[in-house]
Amino acid sequence: MVLKNPYISILKLKGSIVDISVVAVTCAVLGVWDYRAAIAILAGIMVHSGCDIINDIYDIEIDKICKPNGAIASGQISVKNAWIYMILLFSTALVLSIGLSLILSICFLIGGIIVGGIMYSHPSFRFKDKPGIAMAVMALYFALESIGVWSIYAQINADSLMVAIYIFTLVFSLTFMKDFKDVAGDINSLPLLLGIRRAAIVCSALTILPLIPMIYAVTKYSYLAPAAVIYIVLIIGCIKILLRNPVVEGNRLKDRMILALTVPNFIMLLLKMEVFLY
Repeated sequence: MVLKNPYISILKLKGSIVDISVVAVTCAVLGVWDYRAAIAILAGIMVHSGCDIINDIYDIEIDKICKPNGAIASGQISVKNAWIYMILLFSTALVLSIGLSLILSICFLIGGIIVGGIMYSHPSFRFKDKPGIAMAVMALYFALESIGVWSIYAQINADSLMVAIYIFTLVFSLTFMKDFKDVAGDINSLPLLLGIRRAAIVCSALTILPLIPMIYAVTKYSYLAPAAVIYIVLIIGCIKILLRNPVVEGNRLKDRMILALTVPNFIMLLLKMEVFLY
């Protein structure tokens, strides 16, 4: 049996693929990709991971039910060491980002650390326990991340705001799906508020929203059509699980959700690079 390093497992790097996809779609619209994008990705992963650690610290009792093998809930990392680790991640991310763009650093500080980290999880605010607000907070963080990345290469303009709106819509519409796997330990979530069946129907309907900015993008850049098609295929897979048994298949649903959040964005970057090459 291979033991996982708790200081790596606590980072939840699978979820950080969303940060990579945000940088990917932003760079796709800008038509750039260089070492600065890689540094922005690294900083974004650190902020995202730090926010996950804050969440785990305040959710330790819930995680003893839902995620008993978690690094903090299982006692592999003490709460004190978790705080130190989180502060180190945030500090490093801010140093890296401010070297690229002051706006990026401010976006990480406000959207990530303050709103997405502290206000999302701290008992005084606990946005995560307010269905809708929790998803809006996550969507806001990733939207601000895209604006920050844009500022590395160009001035903020209408196109940058359109990318941010697309990312906000995409994240807000899909992240409700993640609540189904934690129904047993959650205090408040869409499935608990509406019931499993009704929440599944609402989540299925919300998946249509990201198609609006996607179709708009396709009307301007026809070569992006494959990305929209791939999104539809991935979402159909999510809807099938939602209408079947989203609680039992909660982990599978979350994996499908992450694919829908990220793969179309990567495809957009690849398609843009192909256009440049030819």
